[in-house]
Amino acid sequence: MVMEPASDGSAGLPRLVGGALCLDFVNTVDPRHATDRWDYLTDYAAFLDWSTYAGGIQGSEARRLGRAALGRDSAITEIMNRVLHLRESLYRLFASIAERRPLPRGALESLNAELAEAQANAEIVHSRGGFTWGWSADPLRLDRALWPIARSAADLLVAGDLERIRECPGDGTCGWLFIDFSKNTSRRWCDMRSCGNRAKARRHYARLRGRRRTDSA
Repeated sequence: MVMEPASDGSAGLPRLVGGALCLDFVNTVDPRHATDRWDYLTDYAAFLDWSTYAGGIQGSEARRLGRAALGRDSAITEIMNRVLHLRESLYRLFASIAERRPLPRGALESLNAELAEAQANAEIVHSRGGFTWGWSADPLRLDRALWPIARSAADLLVAGDLERIRECPGDGTCGWLFIDFSKNTSRRWCDMRSCGNRAKARRHYARLRGRRRTDSA
């Protein structure tokens, strides 16, 4: 049995609560620590849909890659193995940072492997809005949607405020990661509409039970 997702975003995709592309990528399983969990990246098409939704690639690029993937089953299997391996490596890496634990073996190496591929194909592009990062490689490279994710993780590690990275404790199973942008760094939940509201409801119910016991004593 697979759980229905607890936190739905646009078109059935997970809410973007991480504050960085790489953390939203990690949050594509819901809840992370449950035995039965909903995985949003079930295949390459789902990965392209999520990448477009999260802003990693443009819709036109996703459509080109989707067409280029037709009939290339072995290549797609390899890429999806890389996608899921990177997702789990990034979870272990950033969850360790959130909990102030030593970095897990192999997690940073996994990121660096994907980052090397991204950096080898990175270029600065000039557009009407100014200068930005782009990619110089073949526009039909099937793994190119991984590159913005690797770059996001590298930017967060090198220039981000790592002290603000949190892991949501919701129901003891959520495990979504996010950057706490609150002024007093008091944000606890990935999203008040889901984990926050459930915790609030449990506290309210516990108070009611306490009052009932007192009244009956």
